[in-house]
Amino acid sequence: MNTFNTRKINAHLAAFRADPVKSMQAIPRKFDSSGQEIIASGPFGVEDVKETTYSQGRDQLRQSTISSDTTRAAYAANDNPRNLVDTFKHETLPAIETAGLKTARLSEQPWSGDYWATAQGSLGNRYAGCMPYGWKEGFDYIRNHSSKVILNSGSEVWVNELSPAEKYDALVGDASETLTRMSWLKGKAYFEKHGEVPGWFGICHGWAAAAYMLPRAKKSVKVVTPGNITLTFFPCEIKALASLLWAESKPVTRFIGGRCNTEKPAFDPATGRVITLFNPYIAADMPPDMPPDPSAPPPGTEEVSLSTESWNEETGEPNGRTGGRPTEAGCFDTNPGSWHLAMVNQLGVAKRSMIMDASFDYQVWNQPLLGYTYTYFNPQTLKQTDVLKDATVSRAAFSSDIFKKYRSSAAASFVGIIMKTTYMGENGNAQEHEDTPENDAVIDVYYYYDLELDASGKIIGGEWYTNAHPDFLWTPPKGGRAVSRYENLLSGEWKSGQAMPESWRAAAKKASADLTPLAAVVEHLLKLAQ
Repeated sequence: MNTFNTRKINAHLAAFRADPVKSMQAIPRKFDSSGQEIIASGPFGVEDVKETTYSQGRDQLRQSTISSDTTRAAYAANDNPRNLVDTFKHETLPAIETAGLKTARLSEQPWSGDYWATAQGSLGNRYAGCMPYGWKEGFDYIRNHSSKVILNSGSEVWVNELSPAEKYDALVGDASETLTRMSWLKGKAYFEKHGEVPGWFGICHGWAAAAYMLPRAKKSVKVVTPGNITLTFFPCEIKALASLLWAESKPVTRFIGGRCNTEKPAFDPATGRVITLFNPYIAADMPPDMPPDPSAPPPGTEEVSLSTESWNEETGEPNGRTGGRPTEAGCFDTNPGSWHLAMVNQLGVAKRSMIMDASFDYQVWNQPLLGYTYTYFNPQTLKQTDVLKDATVSRAAFSSDIFKKYRSSAAASFVGIIMKTTYMGENGNAQEHEDTPENDAVIDVYYYYDLELDASGKIIGGEWYTNAHPDFLWTPPKGGRAVSRYENLLSGEWKSGQAMPESWRAAAKKASADLTPLAAVVEHLLKLAQ
């Protein structure tokens, strides 16, 4: 399909002018690499979003991020793209054009993987066998079909059907099967409290980071256990261990954006725009995507009224209050100005991926970004153009601005943007002996927004033209490494064709108690898989 279709863009913008409230509630359309529209994607659907457990779980997982004023026209301190990207070089649209960065695509594609649902035991899932669906059903099945019996059966078919965690435990000689046990226990407390484990819980955040921080597992690998049993790790299983490592080892990350922590945020009835209120809590190092701690207090336990409060930007607390939690949180998410500058400077200038979480849109989760391309529209006429000058409208001339009351006082002019954003999707699991970029799920989505420019032309903020847009952005720093707490216990070399050294095995068992595979083991498997 063509990158931009002027007729369709203008029709979309005309619909926005006719009924902005309806347009703001629309879900952006998504397309696969062949141009076919994707009707639904991701680990959960529309009904899941309406479930109380979904909302509670996400609230407990995303206690984040920004303190600012209630208009949030210009991006705030925790929404500053300079705090995210590897190299910040451009902050004006003419400079971006001159550098040829209206479009960018990474030369090395992050790899697709799976989020290894907690409801299926995470890496304890015997995905290649006949394990039943549901946490309780799967847990009972595993207990009644011992992996030790399967390993000693001599059947290559049966052994291949073991879960990635079971294979890992066998590889490191862990008779207690610690990684497998911990994988299943991840969902146990939530099941006992709620009677189910929602299907969206998983390690998608670990996959999203590992997908570009670690190399692709290109082929299957054969390794030997201490009991001299040969195991085959398929590419999807090596990727699973890499994802778990990045999910559980709490590596350093950089992060900007907001998080909507309320099931039904307030909307401006005239525009459909979210009325922005902010959660003062700062996000954790790694934006998690796993079951919440059942002992954690439910969101909103400590409420404060925001009707007469303002935020203290130094303490991140409401003025005159301490320790409170707002009843509604930051639902405006990443500011369009922050988004645009982050995309251009990270993917275009630094030429490295980062991760977006579009949680306002149920069809997108933590996803590694691959590329972008954008064109313009005039915010006053709502007509598409490829010429920057024709897309620029001064503040005085912007008489049709429905977001006028939310604008920054420093905004001197405005430019409309249509950005085609390309990101990596999940592609599930299959016991294939080879993995190539052709197997990946590549997805395109179109976002509409405008940018606010100050008198010097610098991008200082903007407004989204749909509420379903990227929630926050994050990335490990360049050269970052995810490691367990026990890497320093290793000695000796793990030679091909031999069982790993005893010190590796001992360290691996300790790390498994943290639900973390040993980084040295994962990296060794990846090296063999090249």
